[in-house]
Amino acid sequence: MIDEFSSLIEARTGLSVDTRFRADLQEILQQVAAGDLPGLHQTLRQTQVSAPKWQALIQALTIGETYFLRDTDTFHLLRTHMLPALIRARREARQLELHIWCAGCATGEEPYSVAMTLLETLPDWDRWQIHLIGTDLNMAALDQARAGIYRDWSFRHCPPDLKSRYFEAVSAGWRIRPPLRDMVTFQHLNLIETPPLPQADIIFCRNVLIYLTRPRAAALEEHLHAALNPGGWLLLGSSEALRAQRDHWITHVYPNLVLYQKPTQPLSGPVTRRHPEEHPLEPIIANGQANGDLYRAAVNAVHTDQTYEAERLLAELLADNPNHAGAHTLLAFIFANRSAVPEAQAHLDTALRIDTMLGDAHYLRAALYLENGERARAERALRAALYCQRDHPLATFLMGILYAQAGDLPRASRAWRLAQALASALPPQAPISDLSDMTAAAFGVLVQTQLDSVQG
Repeated sequence: MIDEFSSLIEARTGLSVDTRFRADLQEILQQVAAGDLPGLHQTLRQTQVSAPKWQALIQALTIGETYFLRDTDTFHLLRTHMLPALIRARREARQLELHIWCAGCATGEEPYSVAMTLLETLPDWDRWQIHLIGTDLNMAALDQARAGIYRDWSFRHCPPDLKSRYFEAVSAGWRIRPPLRDMVTFQHLNLIETPPLPQADIIFCRNVLIYLTRPRAAALEEHLHAALNPGGWLLLGSSEALRAQRDHWITHVYPNLVLYQKPTQPLSGPVTRRHPEEHPLEPIIANGQANGDLYRAAVNAVHTDQTYEAERLLAELLADNPNHAGAHTLLAFIFANRSAVPEAQAHLDTALRIDTMLGDAHYLRAALYLENGERARAERALRAALYCQRDHPLATFLMGILYAQAGDLPRASRAWRLAQALASALPPQAPISDLSDMTAAAFGVLVQTQLDSVQG
């Protein structure tokens, strides 16, 4: 009955029960069903997702891993760009109100982090009508959010004085103080079955879309767009990108971060705005073994055309180690393949800030330039890739393509023969690169085809 349960879960919650979840789903269902799977299936069909059996299932399937001020770049931009502009506009209009929605807020660290940022940005906050709402499908997580008590793990990557400013020590951990706790309202909400909250100025929907099926994710993007006020902002997770109707949004590319803004007037096509770097990338210590396992699993998912699974794995990796250059490059590859080019370029920027000698990142940048018709920039990026990694077969092959396009067939042939030699040094069934599922043997055949085309 696994397929029937999977279909029902996806239909009612939008959660994608893919291969990663299916491995555990049988055990989870047996625990929730207490041995009566047909009875559980009937109960789930007949009840709302707020019912106990549904909630037991949701708690087992959802990942509530988060912490305060997660993704410091997000809260930096919230404090220095989004909120000041919004506050200034509301003061001028004499409408002292703000509407902020944290969708998929889990145990509440995110909306409380927004509340902290508001207190630090808005000195007369008590004169304003602040509607800060956190919603989630998991009712147990919401109960914890309302209690506002957290253990030390929720404070990793936080400033040392955060606890003393906003929390008080209790036997169970650290309890958030009023007025911070009073600023946030928590509400149970199924993003799939319930209309979203309207008239939001800012929506946080981070690390939600990657766990939904593709149709549900696309539908939710439309709902979030409708829920925003004109000029409002949508913040996705650092490893997410919009999938549908990109011409409905202005894409803002900041260092390490991409934000989406609902335009005040209809657009004739996609609009991208790039913003310069304002502060350096902060070093974060990696968890080497866990990161390595997750990264290789993500590469394998890409090679087997499971890009949704790869995105989820990379989101998990980057939550622990935001400075994993390979993960940013692999995400850029995934985004580029689905035409999310601004997001791809943003992740390449981040990867190369972390590791300027990463050949894969330079190679992928060259491929994007070439696709956009920017031959000179593509050649410079390829030269950078080969400077960083002289034995990069894909960069060597692509350089041969550029030589051939320029009419320099001897240099093209030399590049292709070198690429062929690099491939032959690998096991025949080994992938030619993390960024390609092509085997070394298949790559060798491709290169030989190019050589035959100029020699025949």
